[in-house]
Amino acid sequence: MAESLRQSSLSEVVLSLTRLVRPHQWYKQAVMLFGIVFSRNLFDVAAWLDLLVGIVSFTAIASAAYIFNDINDVEEDRRHPQKQHRPLASGQVSPRLAAGLASVLAGIGLVSGYHSGPLFFAVLCVYVVQNLAYSLYLKRLLHVDILVVAMGFVLRAVAGVVAISVFLSPWLIVSTFLLALVLALGKRRHELSVAVEPSETRHVLAKYSEEHVDQLLVVTMSTLLMAYSLYTFSRTDPLMVSTLPFAFFGVFRYHYLVSAEDAAGQPESVFTDTPSVVNLVLWGLITVAILYGSVEIPSGVIG
Repeated sequence: MAESLRQSSLSEVVLSLTRLVRPHQWYKQAVMLFGIVFSRNLFDVAAWLDLLVGIVSFTAIASAAYIFNDINDVEEDRRHPQKQHRPLASGQVSPRLAAGLASVLAGIGLVSGYHSGPLFFAVLCVYVVQNLAYSLYLKRLLHVDILVVAMGFVLRAVAGVVAISVFLSPWLIVSTFLLALVLALGKRRHELSVAVEPSETRHVLAKYSEEHVDQLLVVTMSTLLMAYSLYTFSRTDPLMVSTLPFAFFGVFRYHYLVSAEDAAGQPESVFTDTPSVVNLVLWGLITVAILYGSVEIPSGVIG
């Protein structure tokens, strides 16, 4: 009986630690795949090996950052209707154990990042500094909070390019930044709609309003679609214009999920929305078919 209880207790601790590193957030590293796809190195085994090391580095660092942020925000999280169930806020994991796990993950991320080359390591260090600044101060500043979150995605995209040593296009920066900004705004919109007292769950929310965020969403979504449209018309295969309907549908569908379904609290919920998944798969298949069906256009990343 005692051994059974110990095993049960151990499994609960492991489960809580697993939740603490937020594996459901690891999908964000998918941004690092942009480089290998659009540079037409999708079938290069050596490039994949280099990229996978980079993905491991960013995943470990990101998980360490999540833990640090949870430790720093534990009191606010306890007042949040959803975050109060997180391992630290609910008391399932002690701050000391969480800090130890974060240190191990940070070490793994930095060591593997260092072996990916000096430029990749520099991007990784910038990401670390940005996350520390965000957790300690920047997340309290109106608009700066969402811009910093969006820049985190940009750094991932840049790291994916640097890891395999291919051309870095401005289109990659612009498109990734705008897409991440749309997701960040959608999440703020959700937080405003579910919070009884916004300032108690996230300090900066007191400075936002649903109307203001809705306006920012429309502006950002419009800019994203314009940027992608311009990309399909310049320095790429003319057939890429055929992917525009999928891009527009994806943005329109996300706006619907934000406004009508209130599903933006966890942006990854888009991956459980059947129309969104089907649209994304079709866009991906058509994009790959176009990019890899032509041999006349120079290799590069999104242009």
